[in-house]
This record gives sequence, structure tokens and C-alpha cells, in this order.
Amino acid sequence: MLTMDQKQQILHHYRVDEDGLREISRKVGVDRKTVRRLIQAFEERLTKDPDLGMEEFLAERPKYKKREYCPRTLTHEITKEIDKWLKENERRKSMGMRKQCLKRQDIHRQLIEKGINVSYSSVCKYIARKKSEKTDKTKEAYLRIHREPGLECEFDWGEVKLCIDGRKEVLTMAVFAFPHSKGRQAYLFHRQDTLAFMESHRNFFRHVHGVPYVMVYDNMKVAVVLDEKKKSATEALQRMASFYKFQWRFCNARAGWEKGNVERSVDYVRGRAFTTRIDFATLQEAQQWLDMICDQINSEVGSNATADKLCEYAEELAALQPYPGEIGCFELAEYKVDKQSTICIKHNHYSVPDHLLGERVIVKLYSEKVVIFDSKHVKVATHERSYGLNQWRLDITHYINTLMKKTAALEHTEALRQMPAKMQKIFHKHFRNNGKDFLQLLKFAKENDYTYDDIVAAADIVSRRGARRLSSDVLKVALHAQRANDEPFREDQKSDEFLEIEMGSDDILSQLECAMEKGAKLENNDQEDINNE
Repeated sequence: MLTMDQKQQILHHYRVDEDGLREISRKVGVDRKTVRRLIQAFEERLTKDPDLGMEEFLAERPKYKKREYCPRTLTHEITKEIDKWLKENERRKSMGMRKQCLKRQDIHRQLIEKGINVSYSSVCKYIARKKSEKTDKTKEAYLRIHREPGLECEFDWGEVKLCIDGRKEVLTMAVFAFPHSKGRQAYLFHRQDTLAFMESHRNFFRHVHGVPYVMVYDNMKVAVVLDEKKKSATEALQRMASFYKFQWRFCNARAGWEKGNVERSVDYVRGRAFTTRIDFATLQEAQQWLDMICDQINSEVGSNATADKLCEYAEELAALQPYPGEIGCFELAEYKVDKQSTICIKHNHYSVPDHLLGERVIVKLYSEKVVIFDSKHVKVATHERSYGLNQWRLDITHYINTLMKKTAALEHTEALRQMPAKMQKIFHKHFRNNGKDFLQLLKFAKENDYTYDDIVAAADIVSRRGARRLSSDVLKVALHAQRANDEPFREDQKSDEFLEIEMGSDDILSQLECAMEKGAKLENNDQEDINNE
């Protein structure tokens, strides 16, 4: 298409310089036929309208004749048959069967099978024309909506594929988005269920330390109950709304623009967080990474736009309703401990201390963990929740009493195999031939609230000082010394002293007794302080 400057040059050369078409084409760099059409159009317009100004002519946009697609081979019977299938597609879309609609090649195949001889291109042109006619009739403008700070928050699910501890897992990401400030927060879960739905809300309200006045959802099963085309809230949503004092609003079906902020936020957060990194040791580590990315998104400053966003986000949080506290997000149930000292929950086993064999325990089932209490409501076990089938979560400390009587079986137990890799290494290197000593160490650690990480750290310190063989007595001294912020052994100790340690000498036992007495004295002093208060 000619520019206004090119048109002006052509007419100038033609009227002022009186150049010929060939010369004008050479000077302007435009095809000679194009030059001729422009000059002819100008002469015709000038004949019809002598008062036509040069500027008016130059400003006019060229008018092109629309090509009319007149499918000569398409009769009324053929178009009627095509319309029938197009109508069927609309019916299937309304039923949520969008992936089962007939494509253009499918419609053409149906026509051929009925003996209708028509080309595929003619069918495509007809369908395209019908689509354009429908589009022209249904065009609507999108309106910009003003959002009050703290008034609404949108919620939606998203899917994330990550590698957790070397295993590929498909996780669910619960995303919250503020329409006013574009603030975002997200949480990871294994399942898109009611517990995850409730826990995500609890975590979000706790994080922003407030509650929006209205929560917006689409037609997700965990939030909406559809009954005879009437929408109502699920029991879980009603419970949360009553506790946190918010209202809910449901979007219309297939109307994603009604909560477009969170629709875009799912892709945005997922892209920012999990394109550069997909490998994590635990789900908790992945969630910590996601929290950091969301904090970065909500606090980005680098332009006028992001600076405004930061202020708007602070304004959003200040306008929220007061935070009322945390709601209980768990299922409560009772189970009987089997002969393997486990309880079976939804085809998965979780260990409890072996003194509870045959007894009934109380279980709080969360989306990502299982907490077990005895009949006196004392917490006895906590496990990461499993979502597979016939999976076992075993804590070796739950079987110490049994293993003391069956020490030879320790090396081959599933409970030992599920210990952290560094603890397994310590066992195989130093306690393989003395399992009872290893069990005594675990019992001591449990009774004194030492973790596996504490034991590994103590073993590392002792090993770096020259000890080739560890024992429970040596590690007990090291653990006590660590808690007292002291070194278990002096820097100037000689290697022969370490040999004495390895042999379990009287010297190391006396160190142990002193450490234990020191610990008991500290505990007594703490208890006296508590009583005095």
C-alpha cells in the first residue's frame, strides 16, 4: 500500500514536472501500474468533484473489494448438513465435551460417507464464513473495572510438575490473587481436595494477616455444589466463611475473564518459580522456594509501575479484615494398631510406638501430614502423608523395645532403610556388629530430644578428631557437649586418647556421667525458676 508521501511525490511529478509514467516509477520506486492507477483515480475524483483538495485525496484509504466466497458446489442440502454438525458441536460444548467436537476434516468425512461429493476446501470456507458471521454478531467490549483495596481476592488451582527427592511428582498449586494490587501468593499440595482447599486459605490468611471481604471462585468441586442449575457452597467453604467472616462469589461457567487476575497469576507464578528450578529435596523446600518467589513478585521495584504496585499492595493489606486466628483443617478418626505396630489409613501404613499394639489411637489427618495421639490424647507419632497404595511410613524409634529382643533383624528392617542416608551410613560403618548399642543411642536421643541431625553432627565432630570407631557412649558425650555449647574433646588430644575412647574406657564413662549430671542440674535449675515464677 502506498504511503501518503509516495502519493504526494507521484502527483507532484505528474502535475508539476509533467513526467511520464516510466520516469515517475523510476523516481519514486513504485511499479508503473500502481502509478497509473493512482493518477487515474485522482483524475476521476477531480472530474466528479472539482473542489477536491490534494490533502483530502491523499488522506483517503484505498477501498478493496471484498472477495465473496460463493461455493458453487455447496447446495442448500450440503450447507444444511454442515449446519447440523455445527449445531451438534455447540451442544457438546455446552455439556463440557469440547474435546469431542467434530473438526472440519471430521465433518468433511461425514459428508463423503453419505455420498455427498464436495471438496474439503469448500467445507472449510463455509465453516470459516459461518464463524465470522457469528463473531461479528457477538463482539463485546471488555470493561475496565475499578477494584477497591482489600475487597476481593480470587482463588484458582494450577498444576506443577517437579522432581522431589529424585522422583517426578505432579503437584497442585493453590494460587491467590488480589485484583487491586496484583499481589499473589501460592501453596503446593499433593491433591486438589477439601483439606488442601482449607489449608491453603488458612496459610494465606495467616501470611497476609487479614481476610478479604469477598473470595471469588469458579465452579470447582471443593467450593461449589451444583444442584438443578443452582449453585451453593460446600460445607468446607461455609465453615471457612463463618470462621473468617468473608463472603463468596462464583463465576459463570466458561467465563474465565470474571477472575482473569488469578487465571493469569497461575501461569505467571508457575513460570517465575519453576522454570529455572524443578529439583527439590522435599516438598517443604519447594514451598520455601515458592514463598520466596512470591515475596519477590509482591515487592518488585524497578519502574513507576512496580513502585505503584508496591504501594497498592501495602494499601491492600491494610484494608483487610482483622485476622481471627487459625481454623482447624483436619479430619479426625480413630484406628486400631495392628500387629506390625502400624495403623492403615486409605491403604497406607503409619507406625506408632510398639507399646500401643492392639490399642486404639486418635488420628488427625491433614493434607500433607498424619498426627497420631494415644487414648490419653498424648501425641505419639507424626508422619508425612502418603498418597499412593500400600506405602509404609516407619519410624525406627517406634520399634526399639521390639528390636532390643530381636537385634539380629535390625539390619534387614524396613524401618532402618527409611532412616536418613547419613544415619544408615553411621550404622553400617560403626554399629553393624553391635545393633543393641545403636538402639541404645537412638533411645537416648529420643528421651533427650536429640534429632538425627544432632547425631550426625556429633559423629562428624568425633570423626574429625581422629576416632576410627564410634560407640553410643562416645556419641552421648558429644551430644551433651554440643548442647552445652562445648567441644567434646580438646584440640590437643592425642590419637592414643582416641583409642581409649573407642575401647569405652573409664575416662569416657566419667565424662558421660559428668555431662549427664550437668544436664540434670540445669533441668533442676530451670524447674526451680519456673516454680518461682
